[in-house]
Amino acid sequence: MAVAHSPTRKRRRALPAGIPVRNGILAALLATEYRRLLPKLEHVALKRGEIVYRADQEIEEVYFPEDAVVAMIDTTDDRRTVEVGVIGREGIVGINIFLGGVVTPDKAIVQLPGGAFKMKSQDLRTNVRFGSALQRLLLAYTRTFLAVISQSVACSQHHTIGQRVARWLLTMSDYSGSREFPMDHAWIAAMLGVRRSSITEVSQDLRAAALIGYGRGRIKVVDKPGLVKKSCECYRFIRQQYEGLHAELPRLLSRK
Repeated sequence: MAVAHSPTRKRRRALPAGIPVRNGILAALLATEYRRLLPKLEHVALKRGEIVYRADQEIEEVYFPEDAVVAMIDTTDDRRTVEVGVIGREGIVGINIFLGGVVTPDKAIVQLPGGAFKMKSQDLRTNVRFGSALQRLLLAYTRTFLAVISQSVACSQHHTIGQRVARWLLTMSDYSGSREFPMDHAWIAAMLGVRRSSITEVSQDLRAAALIGYGRGRIKVVDKPGLVKKSCECYRFIRQQYEGLHAELPRLLSRK
């Protein structure tokens, strides 16, 4: 069956089943490149808490998230966890395959449920040719992702738990496309690598300031501008990095 695909890249391209493509990397490809990849892609639904990869696991498939959000988690010897990276519609889960690796050092777990496109790792290796559009897009994304990870590490070392919680909630709200999303204190504590009691204390302060609301496993951003003020500069920096990547796509695709 033919696939609906627009060479102008202004429309969302769809699989034969009518599933729109919202992943930034796939959506940026020209029609010919996309059609070539299409037989290798499978649309899947990822559930919150689902483990995509375990640490030191061989990466057999890569994922291009759409509305799903996946966190890369590092676990220390004393079983403490901390989020080292978040991947949403702008990127790819399994970037080590593109970089020539075979395994992942971190666990990948679904943070927000939603759809993603899955591709076998070998198919990605085959389709990333030197100078190809997909290679250029993945190189640009990798540079951006590394900058974001570096900023996140600095944030964890130099900013308060309150600032980090505010940044994290803003990020999840942006990814979900809604001011309300499924989340609880225990999950946030595991992502930020802090005690649950610290998250509870910060959340109570934010709720008392009428910035957020929460209950029954859901969190709502009530006053986004106010929460931005409570956050650190890392929230704005990370947004600027991904906005810059999006703006760079036309130049990348115009190169011969």
